[in-house]
This record gives sequence, C-alpha cells and structure tokens, in this order.
Amino acid sequence: MTAEQETGTLTMSVVAGIVTYNPELSDLKTAIPSILDQCGLVIVDNGSRQVDAMESMLSRYPNLVLIKNGRNLGVAVALNQIFSWARNRGFRWVLTLDDDSCPPRTMLQEYNRHLALAKGKRVGIVCPLLENRRDGTVFHSKRSKDECITSGSLTSVEAWKSLGGFDEWLFIDGVDFDFSRRLVAAGYSIEECSSVIMPHQIGQSRTIHILGRNPIIWNHSAFRQYYIQRNAIYIDYKMGTYSFLSSLWRFIKNLVFVLVWEDDKWPKMLAMVHGWKAGMASIRRISRS
Repeated sequence: MTAEQETGTLTMSVVAGIVTYNPELSDLKTAIPSILDQCGLVIVDNGSRQVDAMESMLSRYPNLVLIKNGRNLGVAVALNQIFSWARNRGFRWVLTLDDDSCPPRTMLQEYNRHLALAKGKRVGIVCPLLENRRDGTVFHSKRSKDECITSGSLTSVEAWKSLGGFDEWLFIDGVDFDFSRRLVAAGYSIEECSSVIMPHQIGQSRTIHILGRNPIIWNHSAFRQYYIQRNAIYIDYKMGTYSFLSSLWRFIKNLVFVLVWEDDKWPKMLAMVHGWKAGMASIRRISRS
C-alpha cells in the first residue's frame, strides 16, 4: 500500500483506519468495499473473540492491513497505532471510521474539494454530516466549534503528531472530543463538509422530540457510561474549562435522561456515579502533580 492512492480522478495521500472490538463481521464485509474503492485501509483489532475468522475474511482484500493487539488496549492506543503506521509510510491524512461505516463513494472527492476551498486555513479535520440509521435524522459530526466525533473524520497526520497523539488514559469515551478540542486550541480548524452525509449508528441511539427540540438518546451501556462521566470531568479540567457546578449539572441532566428514556436504568446510573467519582479523583491527582 503506497501513500498515493487513486480516488476516482484525483490522488490523495490518505489511508482509512478502523478500530475493532468484537465487530459484526457482516458489517465489516459490507463496509470494506466502499472504503477500498477510495483508499487503502488499516484495521487495528483490540482482542476480538472472533479475530481468526475476521483475519480469514479480510485476507481476500488487497490494500488492507490488519494489526492484532491480542487484548483490548483502548480506542486511543489503537488510533495512535493507525496514525503511527500512516506517518511511517508517508500518508498525510487518515480517514477514521467505525467498523460498520459505509462512507459514500464520493466522500474523499468531496473532502478534497472542500480542502481546496479552505486554502489559507490550517485544517486539522474535515468531517461529514451523519444520518442516524434508525430514524433517518441528519445530525452534525462537528457538534461545536471544537468538538468532532471520530467516525467519518479525515484528520491531518501532521496535526496528530503536533498534538502528541490521542490521550491514551481516556481509553474509550471522549477520545475524539479531547483530541478535537486540543486541535482547535492549537490553531487548527475543523471543517464540516455538508455535501457528505454518512449513515451512522451509535449503539441503540434514537432521536426524541421534546419542547421543540430533538435531542439524541444515546442508550450507551453501563460500561460506556462509566467512561463518559469519568472522562468528561478529566477533559474539562485538562482544557481549563472545568466548573464544578457545570459538571454537576451535566451529570444530573445525563442521569435524568437515562432514568426517563433509557433501558437498564439502574446499572447505568450506578456506573455513572462511579464514573463521576473516578473523574473527580483524577482531577485531584492532576492538581497535586
């Protein structure tokens, strides 16, 4: 796999990257052709139970590399592995995707056009609009000026290197928001390419309608809820935006959403409390160091 990959009528120095952990092999099988039509692909597997079956399935695809970690080292470690692999081979951009992502076949062409229009800007990420597979709702992958989710993001390898990579302590949740916030703070921009709409599904998420607004109920597992609460406090403190009252309000609001709209309420709420406590402990450690 070389750094220059033909993408229709244009050439971009880009490779796609996916982190897997017990993925649905049928999802991967569906997603891979739409990716390989545009660029090469690196998959880092974090100790999936079915990794042998996955390796057998992937062996038929040219221009695809599988890196096996043997155990779950976390999303941030795996992303850093992908970016290190890309940098060592001269790639300038990495398109990060989920294991069930099916990027539109003109995605990189549209991103390339967007980058051409953004000349003069120090672009760190180009990202798409997302379409919730469950109800068709279109929403932003760039949720604010400095927060962008990983799936569908075309990220500069140079920017990744200058930031020192993804924060591996975070393990899973908030890895993307921490990175994008540091990216913008370092003077890079996040560009949303509205001509690209990528189907996307986060867990069992769904959109509700309340008081004229359409919030997304993510319905994350208790495991994820622990890291969401823990990491949000840590990231805010690290970025200098931590406020006890704001963090407490966010925590209460999340508890209410789980209590009213989600399944498996009590395990999730207990995990959230433990995550909150761990987050508070993490900033006490930072403040003493």
